[in-house]
Amino acid sequence: MTPGERANPPCHAILPACLASINPINLFNSINSSPKPSAATRPLPRAPIRHSLATMLPSVRFPVTICVLAYGPHVTLAERFLGSLYTHTDPALFWLRAGLNEVVPATRALFEEYAAQFGNITLYCEPTNIFKYPLMRRIFYETPLSTLWTIWCDDDTHFTRPDWLQRLGLKIESSPRAVMWGRPYVLWRRDKAVLDWIKAATWYRGLRCVRGVNMDGKRAAEFRFATGGFWAIRSDVLRKLNWPDPRLLHTTGDFLLGEALRQNRMLIGRFDSGVQINDSPTRGPHKP
Repeated sequence: MTPGERANPPCHAILPACLASINPINLFNSINSSPKPSAATRPLPRAPIRHSLATMLPSVRFPVTICVLAYGPHVTLAERFLGSLYTHTDPALFWLRAGLNEVVPATRALFEEYAAQFGNITLYCEPTNIFKYPLMRRIFYETPLSTLWTIWCDDDTHFTRPDWLQRLGLKIESSPRAVMWGRPYVLWRRDKAVLDWIKAATWYRGLRCVRGVNMDGKRAAEFRFATGGFWAIRSDVLRKLNWPDPRLLHTTGDFLLGEALRQNRMLIGRFDSGVQINDSPTRGPHKP
């Protein structure tokens, strides 16, 4: 436990460090405020790690920060995410920040159990569902990100290969101009409200939206982006863009992040090796 931190805090908790070594986006809505960084004690900087991947892939500057959001009663998704992460990833290579958005007690207990065992988990708990992007902002900014790279996972993300992080690191090492990695996707929108929203953004740089032809053969604005279930991005880019945009609530952030990067002439690379996303049953239009 970091100096000055209370035992068993109700929401934000950095649990004791005892690292083990194993190999293991309905349209957008506006909100009028965003989480502000707290005056809470900051975690001490992590000492440089001695690990073969850190030596082989120095551009990554391990450890990385992995972030995930869990919702409501879906404890089985939390079990799958945590089990696959800690089975296929050495915990010395990452910090995990977990947002618990109105989760059931079993989900919180599960994250606390892993935290006690591995010592590299920070919890951000919300007793009422505040939706994806407000909690994402809290995760990113309540305690500033201290790692070079940040990885985002949805709750139904899971890992299928023990070398997924090594493969991601190799991509980063070989393509230093890319600031984001993920599974590429293309989406078309014809509603003017989207374009107006983009033009009002602080990250808008005056570039006209790309025009293309949608699946119905009609002209539309074309957006290329990394799907939101899993992506890796440089932490300084999040700060530069002030991402997530404070106006976002729960959806459409995926393609808008891609446009924010394009407006700032930043490149997205392709990566989807050893990571499975978007394969859980649909949870309904009123549930996250």
